[in-house]
Amino acid sequence: MEVLQGYDVSSDPGSRLRLGIELPHGLVLASFPVQPPVVANSVWPHFVTAIDLFQGVAPQDLRKIASLCSERRFPRGVRIFREGESADSLYVLKKGMVRLISLSGPGKETILHILTPDEVFGELFLSEEKRAFTAIATEDSLVAIISQDSFVELLHAVPGVALNFIRLLSKRLAKVERGLAEFSHTWSYQRLARVLLQLSEKYGHEVPSGTLIDLRLTHEDLANLIGTSRETVTTQLCKFARLGLLRREARRFIVARSKLADFIRSEELRLHNLPFPPRIASQ
Repeated sequence: MEVLQGYDVSSDPGSRLRLGIELPHGLVLASFPVQPPVVANSVWPHFVTAIDLFQGVAPQDLRKIASLCSERRFPRGVRIFREGESADSLYVLKKGMVRLISLSGPGKETILHILTPDEVFGELFLSEEKRAFTAIATEDSLVAIISQDSFVELLHAVPGVALNFIRLLSKRLAKVERGLAEFSHTWSYQRLARVLLQLSEKYGHEVPSGTLIDLRLTHEDLANLIGTSRETVTTQLCKFARLGLLRREARRFIVARSKLADFIRSEELRLHNLPFPPRIASQ
């Protein structure tokens, strides 16, 4: 196995996409798991991946990108960057899991996103001098880092990366706008149902009794994701359990995705005083 700029070169184009891998269009920037495609009706606003950011880039430019990257390991619970710190780098999560959180008031935490391998974060470093939120390694994590100066150089040198980066920022802006609209027009139980469905799509796998969300989530975590209190989440989870929408097993949730999706839809129709479609009305 040959080594290129600290990354391994491999001919394994299957389950992982590797830095230096020889694909038809040339060498790829980094070694990341290939994520499944996002279906058109997915409700989860996926973060742009490294594959998206460097899509269509020529082999010689990919080699240049590789030379600009460094790697760093972050043990579980360690901050990658803190809100208010200087924003000077772009990050790509290679292994592990990272939470992006915002702190408002003493000890009040809001989880903005849970990142999995291949996702890009810290991208606001060109528009904001200070970090707007905190990134924490939820488990032992490996991160690829490119400095602000190197990335600016890259944007000037490789137009394809610049165009992909614009798309990345546009998708993030659309995500924020949708989130604000949803937050202001929904009740907490609706947001909880939606986030459970989103988490099941991104982190779930099928088991005989439903879709297991492969994350250890506390009631406090869910409250921080939807902007409400732990007590409210506990009450709503009990209601969902009585309705057969989910159950708890060994600190993980198993959800009935089709029932949960129908519940969300039926509640939206009810709040708008619209008749239920027959499939929902019969349940």
